[in-house]
Amino acid sequence: MMTISVKKYKKRFIRLCILAAVMYVVPVLLNALASCIWPFPDERLELFEASPRVTDCSGSDLMVLVSEQQQWCMPVEYDQICNYVIDATIAVEDSRFYDHCGVDFTAVIRAVWQNVTHMRVVSGASTLTMQICRMIDDRPRTLKSKAIESFRARQLEKIRDKRAILTTYLNYAPYGGNIRGVEAASLMYFSKRASELSIAESAFLAGLPQAPAAYNPYKHLSRAIERQQFVLLRMYECNRIDREQYETALAEKIEINPIERKMTAPHAAWLALRQKKHGGKTTINNSIQSQVEEICGRYQDELPGESEVAIVVIDIEKSAVVAMVGSGDVDDPKDGQVNGAVARRSPGSTLKPFIYAMAFEQNRLSPESMLYDVPISIAGWTPSNFDKKFYGELPASEALRKSLNIPAIWVAKCMGAGNCYELLRNLGIQFSSDIEQRSGLSFIVGGCEVSLLELTNAYAVFGRGGVYSSCCLYEDQQRVTRKIFAQGVCDNINEILSSKSRVPGGLANVELDNMPWFTWKTGTSSSRRDAWSIGHNKKYAIGVWVGKFSGSGRYEYVGAKAAEPLLSRLFNNPVLCNNVKQGKTETIRVVKALPVPVSLDSELHIVSPENGENFIAYDGKVEIVPKANQDGKLHWLLNDEYLAMGERALLLVAGQYSLKCVNDSGEVAVVSFEVK
Repeated sequence: MMTISVKKYKKRFIRLCILAAVMYVVPVLLNALASCIWPFPDERLELFEASPRVTDCSGSDLMVLVSEQQQWCMPVEYDQICNYVIDATIAVEDSRFYDHCGVDFTAVIRAVWQNVTHMRVVSGASTLTMQICRMIDDRPRTLKSKAIESFRARQLEKIRDKRAILTTYLNYAPYGGNIRGVEAASLMYFSKRASELSIAESAFLAGLPQAPAAYNPYKHLSRAIERQQFVLLRMYECNRIDREQYETALAEKIEINPIERKMTAPHAAWLALRQKKHGGKTTINNSIQSQVEEICGRYQDELPGESEVAIVVIDIEKSAVVAMVGSGDVDDPKDGQVNGAVARRSPGSTLKPFIYAMAFEQNRLSPESMLYDVPISIAGWTPSNFDKKFYGELPASEALRKSLNIPAIWVAKCMGAGNCYELLRNLGIQFSSDIEQRSGLSFIVGGCEVSLLELTNAYAVFGRGGVYSSCCLYEDQQRVTRKIFAQGVCDNINEILSSKSRVPGGLANVELDNMPWFTWKTGTSSSRRDAWSIGHNKKYAIGVWVGKFSGSGRYEYVGAKAAEPLLSRLFNNPVLCNNVKQGKTETIRVVKALPVPVSLDSELHIVSPENGENFIAYDGKVEIVPKANQDGKLHWLLNDEYLAMGERALLLVAGQYSLKCVNDSGEVAVVSFEVK
């Protein structure tokens, strides 16, 4: 029996001596002989892919996702880690970290002696540098593996300083489950950054990497706390903390408080991740975002059921998105996933100010120039106004303020549809290559698709004195800038559409003198599918869209009624309000006036109602006033029944109708429409 024990003792002693020789002698020889042919794989020092992480402008998290490797890993800089974490890690894992060159030979001798005297493996001699090398290539724990790790550790110490090595360890060490790095561990266990940890919390985290499964706080909290107490003792023994700090930390109760993973500004965060795979610091301002969300939530309760809202707020000077609401209820499993801020919808009349500005810029028009709101026909197209009325001769400023369709169409036609599309593209609005052939002049009344984000940034040009700047979601993104309009042109457009010239919806009880200054334009798409209101106050450009993501219309979805009140509330909010005063506007001198519109098609046409148009009869009836593009004596027939002149204002119930108009020359025009 004694013979067997001696043999066993000798065998273990020999193995441990070999281990010491391997860790001391072999690395020195290998380092000298093999470094040139087996260089350190420093490109692999980023051991794990960082979790996609999007923050606001102050660094607060908007969204953090598990990485493609299914790890929570959030690398940070050395200065973003609490000194107590660093001290605790060194004290418990590698107390001579700053004194060795990757392999702690003193620890090797100590480990050999302890293991020999105890007849079993009591302690190891792995340094923090060696542990990093083990994480790079996870090998079985054999003598050969130890030799490779020792060699690699010596190499690593030559190409990285101590601070960089320590940062790498703290960013990628295992802290239980799929948590890698002290920043992720701090957030997951204590809902705070690694820079904010107390001594007790720092010691708690520093103790986990030795056995992350055995000390997993979610499963074995009591073991983890026992380990923390040992770490605190080591910190005290290594003079990393004094007696008072040691006793205070021991008395501190450790409570696991996982971070709530609810996303902030989720639509902006997802959009940011589409632009950068791993995220980064965005331009979103959490204080503005929270105010916008609160106002939006209250307002949505006033809208018809199933209505959706999208909002974009852009800092004009920085050309940066500071708030974004993609849908009113992000928890909705269906519509909540849609980002209405980037969805492409019909803009209604919201493009009109840019076309007027273009005519101002080229001295073809001034706010005082007279335009004509009269029936016209363009290649068989007979546009009309939203209210089906015609206002005759009136100043351009009034035509824009009233958002009359025919004057705007005529201005666009005179400026050239191609030139108009080029202008809008220069303002950052993306159109398909065939848009001119597909939509023609109808773009001015909503016959195209734009996004709320693009449109809001285009309106920021009026607040920036005519300079376009590409809108950014990240602080480090490059801006593309170009001059579009003169300052005087912008001043004139701003004055025409300002809150000092008309009372915005939602602020009817506020006197003009007490109203915050801002300028805005509304829009309503065909069949009332989209309600828009876009504007700026020279500090922020804000865009609002109201509708349904399904595209179905509602009677209430009119820009002035559904979207404008929300825009007014946003501009009246103290966080977004800007008490700017509009100065005196420059007079625009007209060099070459626009021609007076004439009908390009002299054939008889019924201007209103339009062929195929649908009307909704509320309270059982709807009023329709027939109009044609010709004056003189006209004869009207409704469903082949003659209408006397005094019966031209029709009150119709639900049904299908055919309206016929005949002039004295015998020309006939016919339209069909439906009342629902």
